[in-house]
Amino acid sequence: MEGFRLANVSLAVDILKMFCEKSKTDNFIFSPLCISSALTLTFKGAKGNTSTEIEKVLHFEKVNDYDFGFQTLTADISRLCSPLKVVKKLYVDSSHKCTKEFLNSTKKPYPSELESIDIKSRAEEARNQINASVKDLTDGHMETVLDEDSLNENTNMVLLGASYLKGCWLYKYNESETKEAEFHISKTETKPVQMMHQEAQLGFRFVKESNLSVVEIPFEGKQMSMLILLPKTMEDECTGLEKLEKELTYENYANWTNPSMLANSKVKLSLPTFKIESCYDLKDTLNSLGIKDAFNEEAADFSGMSESKGLSLSQAICKAAIEINEDGYETPDVSKGRHLMPKTECVVNSPFIFIVRHNKTQSIFLCGRYRGPSQDCTSS
Repeated sequence: MEGFRLANVSLAVDILKMFCEKSKTDNFIFSPLCISSALTLTFKGAKGNTSTEIEKVLHFEKVNDYDFGFQTLTADISRLCSPLKVVKKLYVDSSHKCTKEFLNSTKKPYPSELESIDIKSRAEEARNQINASVKDLTDGHMETVLDEDSLNENTNMVLLGASYLKGCWLYKYNESETKEAEFHISKTETKPVQMMHQEAQLGFRFVKESNLSVVEIPFEGKQMSMLILLPKTMEDECTGLEKLEKELTYENYANWTNPSMLANSKVKLSLPTFKIESCYDLKDTLNSLGIKDAFNEEAADFSGMSESKGLSLSQAICKAAIEINEDGYETPDVSKGRHLMPKTECVVNSPFIFIVRHNKTQSIFLCGRYRGPSQDCTSS
């Protein structure tokens, strides 16, 4: 599972870095798990150079247990206490009949991810059917993943991921202590946010060489945590986040967020409430990472999935949303270790990167960037 975890986190960091470079000002969120899981289905059905390109982007060159990894993650998600909703789908137009061998290989590790649907001859009906399914699977939180006219007679295969989380912390915040506070967009500009306050035992470290604070906040059940990566440097038009984004690599991320380095500390934490929803067509992103043939009807080779000609990936849509407020499961008890544990203050009042991590496997469910209250929705 170590190779599987490394591969998934590497892809997450690759996409996170690309999104950071694409826009310097937007808030955004995406689900690496949704993307990697659905993309793995295309990899299982790909041959030749198409397979090689997808394998490289997934970082699967030395991974043999990815089926077992996704099967385990899916089972773990179903047992989570927090209301995380995850939809991972690969829709294949019904004119491309999937082989029995391919169908059998996907049944156990990906029981609900693969779906055959008549898109070409009834595109709008198929779009409405897909949107209704996603709405149902996310308990009504996502109504329109596919926009009007996004499917047509030329659509062969659609990769779709949708994820929603309304966080319920292990330690709840006292709503009466939530106050308006200034959030530093830059050294010279601030905007008001609703700032929550809490004192609890949390994972914390300060990475001196990167001037970076990392705080780990557990969700209910302790199966998931949110990691906040907060740069401390503020310059004229720079928040410090720009430097952090340039330094983003798998190796740096693994170092910054290493669980063994996050000391159990008594933390006086101030964190803004926020909501972010983003929807992306990932075709350009995946192209830039190296997946080119899969989107080209002439070059794509999905003969491991279907014997019919012309099967290619038409779209790759990713939608994700998160809502963070005071909701929690229990009141923090800071009396434990009162005399032994020094108090650390962490005020999250400038732009930061956030990661929602599965604690058992260290896989990344959601990640994104918050630059302030001006833009809580991104679409591209």
